Amino acid sequence: MFHSSKLVAALGTLVLLAAAASAQNQPTTYIYDAYVDNQTTVNTCSAGENVNLNGTIRFSYQVTTDSTGNHFVIKAASNLTGVGQTTGVNYTAVESNEYDSDTMDSSKDMTVELKSDLNSQGATPGMTLVQDLHINADTNGSITAEVVDNNTSCGGAN
Repeated sequence: MFHSSKLVAALGTLVLLAAAASAQNQPTTYIYDAYVDNQTTVNTCSAGENVNLNGTIRFSYQVTTDSTGNHFVIKAASNLTGVGQTTGVNYTAVESNEYDSDTMDSSKDMTVELKSDLNSQGATPGMTLVQDLHINADTNGSITAEVVDNNTSCGGAN
């Protein structure tokens, strides 16, 4: 019985060491918040009403390196509100997407689309918001990101 106790203790120690080694091999997650302050998009579903957008887009990314180069995994998560400038209708948009890219370079510059349902908080139909995001990330943990364009199309969720 004494030997089985030693075996259990030894196996437990090995499991803890393996978990600690695995945690040390996890890439660092870098975070950057881009603020959306009074950016305008046009509600193309209701006679061209301007909708002012406010909120944040949180960018988080990890980079790993192996013999083939650098692998960037970038996630963009929006949390936005909008107000129709003619009708006063309120909108919300919460969405996220992940963008993966491989490169031999130490940085990655990309422009991607983030699509969100721009949900009406009233009787007005919802829309689909498409934001063009320009992202530049490097292997040292530096990231810059911004919304370079907002467009809408009809048919988002209500």
